[in-house]
Amino acid sequence: MSAFRIFILVFIFPLLSIAQKTDHELYREHIQPLFERRCVACHSCFNAPCQLNLQDSTGFLRGANKANVYHGTRTESVEPTRLWIDASTTAEWRAKGFFDVANSKDPEQNIFWRMIQLRKDNPQLPIKKQVAESEVCPSNMEQLLAVNKNNPEIGMPYGLPALETAELEVIKNWIQKGMPTTETEITVTPSVKKQINDWQDFFNEESLKQKLLSRYLYEHLFLAHIYFPEQPKSFFRLVRSETKCKKGIKEIATRRPNDDPGKENFYYCLRPFQGAVVYKTHLPYEFSAQKMERYKKIFFSREWMVTELPSYKTDVAENPFVAFQSIPAKARYEFLLEDAQYQVATFIKGPVCNGSQAVNSIQEQFFTFFLNPGSDLMLESTEYEKQAAQMLILPGMWGSDIKLLEAPVLLKKITDSREKYRLFRANNLTKFRPQGYKLQDIWDGNGDNPNAILTIFRHDDNAVVRRGAVGDLSKTVFVLDYALLERLVYNLVVNFDVFGNISHQFLTRVYMDQIRMEAEELFLTFLPPEQRLEYRRDWYKGFLTRAKMDYVFPAVGSAEPTGIRYNSETRTKTQFVTKALFFRMSEKVRGSLDSLNWKKMEVPDSVQPKLSVNPTETLLRNIASVQAGKKTPFARYFDPDLALLIIDSSDQTQKIYSIIHNKEHENISWILGESLRMLPEQDSLTIREGIWGSYPNMIFRVKEAALGAFVKKLGAMKSPQDYRKLVQVYGVPRTDPKFWLAYDDVQKLFAQGPASEYGYLDLTRYALE
Repeated sequence: MSAFRIFILVFIFPLLSIAQKTDHELYREHIQPLFERRCVACHSCFNAPCQLNLQDSTGFLRGANKANVYHGTRTESVEPTRLWIDASTTAEWRAKGFFDVANSKDPEQNIFWRMIQLRKDNPQLPIKKQVAESEVCPSNMEQLLAVNKNNPEIGMPYGLPALETAELEVIKNWIQKGMPTTETEITVTPSVKKQINDWQDFFNEESLKQKLLSRYLYEHLFLAHIYFPEQPKSFFRLVRSETKCKKGIKEIATRRPNDDPGKENFYYCLRPFQGAVVYKTHLPYEFSAQKMERYKKIFFSREWMVTELPSYKTDVAENPFVAFQSIPAKARYEFLLEDAQYQVATFIKGPVCNGSQAVNSIQEQFFTFFLNPGSDLMLESTEYEKQAAQMLILPGMWGSDIKLLEAPVLLKKITDSREKYRLFRANNLTKFRPQGYKLQDIWDGNGDNPNAILTIFRHDDNAVVRRGAVGDLSKTVFVLDYALLERLVYNLVVNFDVFGNISHQFLTRVYMDQIRMEAEELFLTFLPPEQRLEYRRDWYKGFLTRAKMDYVFPAVGSAEPTGIRYNSETRTKTQFVTKALFFRMSEKVRGSLDSLNWKKMEVPDSVQPKLSVNPTETLLRNIASVQAGKKTPFARYFDPDLALLIIDSSDQTQKIYSIIHNKEHENISWILGESLRMLPEQDSLTIREGIWGSYPNMIFRVKEAALGAFVKKLGAMKSPQDYRKLVQVYGVPRTDPKFWLAYDDVQKLFAQGPASEYGYLDLTRYALE
């Protein structure tokens, strides 16, 4: 075929076809899909450069803003700028400081086009900074010309291969037509429509009892991407509306879900989520007829009553133990446990997209268990619950504008209240459990709920939580009871304001430290008393850190016995995890065995035959869970926090694995100076099939026949130079002409999993080299 005919087929015919599209079809079938394939990898959520969010047409029309949402040193809070929530018209966004990027039908005068064209004109220019460090937000042609001259590397997509010629022509044609847009439409089946009506009727029942319950549920589900099993790719948000749901939803925008709605009568509605789903904020949550029946069983199978609804005053609304004391604590805890992965994910992913100062308060990988509801002091005694509620104060009660000089005073108040609670809990535990906690005091998922054991992985400033015990035996372990789990949700999600000032964010972060230490302490109470201090010292090394621990978090109840029998006085953490997984939980609850990574884990002989690995994982096992000691230092030189490995088979099939770099610390007790507290000789890699994070730093691509060579080369690394050689052979750097092909394959493989869990990955942390 001649070159002329190829040109006609590849470029002219598609453009003629596009030219015949209606404005509605052009945007829906070509422009928005292009935004999703190439733009939302950076332009989504609050970390979108210049706040230009391209998840749907609303974000494009809103435009850009020079303000940085993550301005961590601001002394005063700023107005929220949440897409779909804080304004409903373009004019309202302009009033909030957003400027138009669709400013001209002439491409040469159009800011959006010129930023895209800039990358096409300068495809080889290197970049030296990540997206968050390189924002340039031209709001007019004069500023844009300065960018063209002084920062040509800023062209879009930033630091990645330019859009293809055909893609550029589609955008140019669209700009010349005036950039017509259309809102995303969600069409629901009759079955789903009926369920939506049923749920809205449930949430809006008139009794005081239901109103209080709906308020409680809303505050835990406001971040959820709600879906129905019959239509798992369509999502909805639970919102508060000024109008009845069937009359058209008018969302009430408050900073926090527990702020006063300002209306005596308002309604809970399911509002369609209209944007492209990005994995970093994706929190899928299933609604169904079965789920509603489960709710009713949890909350209405026991007697309770409401004579007066709690106020929205801060000392009430920000403390769930006060606001919802009429709802039985056992019902609240059972609700949280029912979907524990979702509840934990709300503060692991959080409402912020990016959380370095919050996420660096947790270890890189750790297991999480839960206290059995029948073993929780707060659930067993109403009097205990009332007394504890007054001690469990949270930083959110002081709002988003805490004065700098007040922060130390308030911190002391929080810490003193927490210490009173720890002593109160320890004293009552001695009476309640004189022989100490037993294995039966760990929640077993009621025999069939896989939320009973979770694993959390941290990747620098972001994290992910999954069901099951994934990766080798973790350095620390959490055990959460009701008070801990509820405080985590309210401190980091419900009460937290990403637009708040530095003092608000500081107190939130410090309180997360305190909760983490309590969760570790609760785990230690299951171990022999003589082992507890040894583990604690191992987790918190360093003279200053130990002094801080002695002052801020002195040991409480460290001599109380444990009700668990251990075979030996060593490896008690290993023994506990083994007992909890294999003697307390069923196979359905604990999930699949991690044959690839488990090396320190002790697996009973009765389970060993089920431990099997396929040929691919047999090779990968050679580099999984190997500590970076003198003879095997490769893990410390593996640069990415999260790398994705595509394995191409000869039969045209593909597999994808996540390679997670677990970076060890001597302690995680301080907000700043993390790099000074690393223990690289204890680093290791966890490898798991699938995608285990939102922000990949590198993609490796290996033919199945060459996997052995890849593993050997990775395992032989002894320097940063060796890692760069690995990238040269197997990596897909951001400058690789085939980068987008690899990224598209990653998204395609991700889409082969459960439809409700799919989302676009973020590239703002991708390796610079």
